[in-house]
Amino acid sequence: MKINIQSLVFIVTPILVVTLLFLWLTGFIGLWTGGIAEKANNTKDFTTTKSHFIAGDYSISIDLSNLESNIGKELYNDGKHTIYVSSVNNTGSENTGGYSISFRSSGRISLNAASLVSGVQHARINEHSFTNIMTAKMTAEYNGKIYESPISGVSGLNYKDGDEFGFYIFPHESYQEIRLNEQGVVGLTVSNLYKNIWSKN
Repeated sequence: MKINIQSLVFIVTPILVVTLLFLWLTGFIGLWTGGIAEKANNTKDFTTTKSHFIAGDYSISIDLSNLESNIGKELYNDGKHTIYVSSVNNTGSENTGGYSISFRSSGRISLNAASLVSGVQHARINEHSFTNIMTAKMTAEYNGKIYESPISGVSGLNYKDGDEFGFYIFPHESYQEIRLNEQGVVGLTVSNLYKNIWSKN
């Protein structure tokens, strides 16, 4: 039995067009291509009024003798949202920050809502403007001393399911007593996490 290509195209093309139109109108295409940012940018249909701070302090231990071994350690996990270590670096110079750590936040998204627990509040200024506010604070406990960790960076919703934020583990002045080839374990505690929620108006 011979298959007539022209007939097949004639039959398949309308099906594809209808399917794509359905996916576009129901929001599935935006979900696949835009992720959480698609909801965040849709100020007409989605609101952030349910967003709020997360209570409590969250801690992990970081091995300074093997920085790569820390990647993937979970700082936060409520079964739906996670925050984990994406990188730990040592620039080799106190003038460029020395030890630093980055956290990756991963949230949830559906057709009707999206949520993300992060160290960053993704706030709306107005219908067309947005800002990323670092809410998280971090301290580092090492050799019996506690240090306030400065912010090193904040990202927008650069990933389909979340963002990234980071700290310099030790403040600049601490390198008078901390070396850049430490072999110990530092305890990190993060507070002021924020739950970003985008829900239908």
